[in-house]
Amino acid sequence: MPKLQLFPVLFAGLVVGLLLLITSQFITSMKHIRDLNERGTTPEKLRVALLLEGPSYDQGWNSSAMESITEMQKRFGFSLEISSHIKPDQITAVAEKFAANDYDLILGHGVIFSEPFSSVALKYPHSHFVSFNGTAPHKNQTTIRYDMKPAGYLVGMLAAKMSKANKVGYILVDKPPEMAQEKGFREGVKKASPKTNVVVKSVPDFNDNANAIQATQQMIAQGVDVIYTTGDSFNLDVITEAQRAKVYTIGYIADQRYIAPDYVLTSLIQDVRQCYRIIMEQYMENKLPSGEVIYGLAEGVNRLSPFGPMVPENVQEEITREVKRLTQPHTSFGG
Repeated sequence: MPKLQLFPVLFAGLVVGLLLLITSQFITSMKHIRDLNERGTTPEKLRVALLLEGPSYDQGWNSSAMESITEMQKRFGFSLEISSHIKPDQITAVAEKFAANDYDLILGHGVIFSEPFSSVALKYPHSHFVSFNGTAPHKNQTTIRYDMKPAGYLVGMLAAKMSKANKVGYILVDKPPEMAQEKGFREGVKKASPKTNVVVKSVPDFNDNANAIQATQQMIAQGVDVIYTTGDSFNLDVITEAQRAKVYTIGYIADQRYIAPDYVLTSLIQDVRQCYRIIMEQYMENKLPSGEVIYGLAEGVNRLSPFGPMVPENVQEEITREVKRLTQPHTSFGG
């Protein structure tokens, strides 16, 4: 008789186990539904494409983007495709390919992607297109603009204070978004040393290494002893060429003191990781604004790297005071 009483106990245990399993599955399903409602898509299904005009190994603009988005991929778990060396006349076709294959977020890392994205965005409203320093007329477009004039001002001040010849140089790409930084640079030089001359040379393209090297050589021949260079791929060559002539440089995008530790005064860092961190966090929360969004010193996207030991302490302190003065929060906006 005692053996017959074992069955109700086993049956009750089985029922309790099944109820626990069903409850667990219900909770998991509800969490999944909540995630869908909050994000619109799960991280596993989110598809992201990064488009680069140049190489992904330039130790500057493009490599920073690749490293940044890869870091975000580890955090959010989305699928990622990176396409590099895209020529201007290929951008529209490449963007359409990703949009037609249901990519949710298509990132064009530069101003050159803005116009082609505008032509594709209307055809593929399910994709969101992000570019830099361009225009974004459609609801599924965002363009990130860097507030570069204050950054240029800081660099101009430093260049003037470190020039013994009272002659500083600036090598930039001949594109409209670069003009604000040049204006800031000139104002910073004038503020620090009105008698210092500014020599500006432009090259047609961010990856035009040959013309950038030639511009560096010409500046050095003219007696320039501090050069600021704002290229992508060509910064490495400019800094190396200047080092041979024992001329100081100021790097750009990443901390480039490793290239020539005795000659790079500092670098104006465009913290691409911080930029992509903001973009992805806002996108995952359905808060990425359409239109133009401004990032600068206040958002931590622009900042100076540590100074080299050749920069006197009093100069470092003066520049640091200017950084604090200029780091006033402004509102990023979409429109």
